[in-house]
Amino acid sequence: MALLKSSWLWRQTSVLKRWKLNWCDLWIDGSLCFYKSDNRRELEHRVSLKLACIDVQSGQECGGVTPPESNPRENLVVVHLMDGSTLNLCANSEDESIAWKLTLLQTRRNPVFTYDPYDDSYQAVPLNSRHTVYITPGAGPGKIS
Repeated sequence: MALLKSSWLWRQTSVLKRWKLNWCDLWIDGSLCFYKSDNRRELEHRVSLKLACIDVQSGQECGGVTPPESNPRENLVVVHLMDGSTLNLCANSEDESIAWKLTLLQTRRNPVFTYDPYDDSYQAVPLNSRHTVYITPGAGPGKIS
C-alpha cells in the first residue's frame, strides 16, 4: 500500500476540543491515520475518507474553528464527515495546509488501482483496505508480527 502524505498535524479532539499534535499518514486507499509519534506504533484515530468524507476546507474557509495557540487561521484544514461531524486539523504552514487539502480531496474521489503481476492487469483496490491482498509479505499499514 502506498503512502501519499505524512507529517505532523495538530488534531482537535472531539470531546474536550483540545489540540493534540499527531503524526498523520494518508494512505492511497483513503485511510487517514493519526499516531502518537512518527514511529507509528500507537494508532490514535483512523478515518476512511472514501467512505466518510464529504468535503475539505482550508484557511479562511474554516469559519468557527479556532486554531491552536500561535498558529494562524490560514494553517487550518477541516474535513467534513458524512455523520455531520468534522475533523479539525492544523498544519505548520499555509502551504502545507493547502497541500493537505488538495491531497485529501484527490484521495477522496479517485479510485485506486494496483498492478497484479499474476494476471498482468490492474485491479481496483476495495474501499475497505482490510480486504486487500498484499503480494509482498509484510507490506501495508498493518504488518503481522
